Amino acid sequence: MSLLISIAAFLFVIALLITIHEWGHYRMATLVGVRVIRFSVGFGKPLLTWTPKRQPLLGGVPQTTEFVIAALPFGGYVKMQDEREPDQPAITESDLLHSFNRKPLWARAVVVFAGPFANFVLAIALFSLVNWMGMTLPQARLTQVLPDGAAAAAHLQIDDLVLSVDKQKITDSFQLRELIRKSNLGVSQKWQIERGGVVQTLLVMPRVESETSEFLGKSQVGRIGAVIGSSKAMVDVRYGPIDGLALGALKTWDLSALTLRTLGKMLVGEASLKNLTGPVTVAEYSGKTAVIGLTTFMLFLGLMSVSLGVLNLLPLPMLDGGHLMYYLWEWLTGRAVSDAWLDKLQRVGFAFLIFLTLLALYNDLVRLLGLHSFFA
Repeated sequence: MSLLISIAAFLFVIALLITIHEWGHYRMATLVGVRVIRFSVGFGKPLLTWTPKRQPLLGGVPQTTEFVIAALPFGGYVKMQDEREPDQPAITESDLLHSFNRKPLWARAVVVFAGPFANFVLAIALFSLVNWMGMTLPQARLTQVLPDGAAAAAHLQIDDLVLSVDKQKITDSFQLRELIRKSNLGVSQKWQIERGGVVQTLLVMPRVESETSEFLGKSQVGRIGAVIGSSKAMVDVRYGPIDGLALGALKTWDLSALTLRTLGKMLVGEASLKNLTGPVTVAEYSGKTAVIGLTTFMLFLGLMSVSLGVLNLLPLPMLDGGHLMYYLWEWLTGRAVSDAWLDKLQRVGFAFLIFLTLLALYNDLVRLLGLHSFFA
């Protein structure tokens, strides 16, 4: 049963993320006046094909985009009218202005960027929904204070409930721990706590320590030498419309930055390549989070959407970021990348993506089978 749940949840995750991504490309293309021939979720043999009557207008006439659900779900595409493509339907002289390649540079760039942007919008929406729905989390209450830590030096005690840090309201233990970890500059914080029903203000200076993790490599973090939160003391955390949306956007930004930092550290060897995971791991966690509950599954969906958005913006040929890189060159030099160079770069990009795919599958199998990884 768990295998069936994992497969079903995985297919739902992949289908949703791909559909949202391609919808971003499609909708922006129609807004800038590009004729869209096909919108496909998946590759290979079409399983379902339809042409809706109500479609965005193009020159006052509804588009005739064909929508397809194909057999292989690992991807999708939006096929636009483009004179450079060899398998294009015949294009009339009056319809040439609706070709993608005839559009100005800014229009082509926003069409390409709209795919990853749609994934970021989805992530913000999911995280905001979780904030609005609410979660039950451990209170920001100290359950243990180490004798030689920063918490003891600030005279914090067991059972202290933290109300705010530097005037920022504290709602739960996760939020407080994150604020402590980020305070890695050796600067004191003004904590407002409740102890025995009395509100007090204390100065706490987290100690900066070096931390090495398999995921992020070596980094500097703040620590106070205390245990915060317990399953015995929980609190319902729910945000209003504005705060929930703002925190959803902030979480999307933080995850995007974290993903980029991790990829950068893997590139220079500061983080293990074992962190690169593939469809097997995604399927496993899709099933696990779906079983835990709706809130956890939505958080996982948001994380996957951010990852897809960031991945597609990397300046690699074959990805959206690669096309944006070509457009940057065109903007700087005033001329497009030549067909010869395009062909070479696409080949290199394709080979690199195949390598990343095989590496991700290797990591999945090593973890699944409990084997020793080649990567440290």
